[in-house]
Amino acid sequence: MKREFLIEEQKDLYIYLQTKSLASKLYKYENRDSYVYEFEKYTYVLERYEEFNKLVLIGKKNMVLNDIIGNLKEITNDIRYTKEYLVLFGNPKNYEFDEKEIFKKCDNDELEELNLFLKNGMNSAKVFRVILYKLNKNFTLKYEQYTKLEIKYIVLEKIHKKIMEVLKYSKNIFDQQIIDKITEDFENLHLLLDNREIFEKYTLNFQIFIHEESFYNKDDANKPIYFFKNRANLFRLAEDKNEKFNK
Repeated sequence: MKREFLIEEQKDLYIYLQTKSLASKLYKYENRDSYVYEFEKYTYVLERYEEFNKLVLIGKKNMVLNDIIGNLKEITNDIRYTKEYLVLFGNPKNYEFDEKEIFKKCDNDELEELNLFLKNGMNSAKVFRVILYKLNKNFTLKYEQYTKLEIKYIVLEKIHKKIMEVLKYSKNIFDQQIIDKITEDFENLHLLLDNREIFEKYTLNFQIFIHEESFYNKDDANKPIYFFKNRANLFRLAEDKNEKFNK
């Protein structure tokens, strides 16, 4: 049986391994150095990457962990720390993010270039949520500006088309029924402009959708956005700099 642990504070663990083992073997790889220790019928592999370290413990099925190892964060079933994912995306901490914090930055206009923030290892559902959130925020702002005759129709129409395209892509990520409902409320821009109630219905349903994780399609939602076949187009749609000065 093999179990893996993330090492954040390695001093105590290093002393423990050095004290318990008479010797260690060093194996050098392209992206890591592996130190192998063997004692008490277990094999301990300390893997040192450029930006983080992990411990691989190999032994019998019912392993008994001491306090030093028991206090480490287990990553045995975390696919982000597999060799394949580490080669593709690097340290997970470099692309992990809390989408709610990004929502706040969007609200405070602290994240203008959203496309520059996006990375290939990011969770697909989170990427779609922040892109839709950012575009929808721009759309509702431009909607109000248009009703006050402050901008031209074409500016609003551009953002509307972007959201429609992202919604089309997102059917592989979110529950199709909720996407169909959001699309039904949103697809007719003239109707949104002519009927305030329809616009308000859309904005309410959108807020419910964007904050509710039960709408995820679990098969594809938790995969890295790297594996989404239309990733390049999606990242292009995240660009919104042109709408800022087309009035």
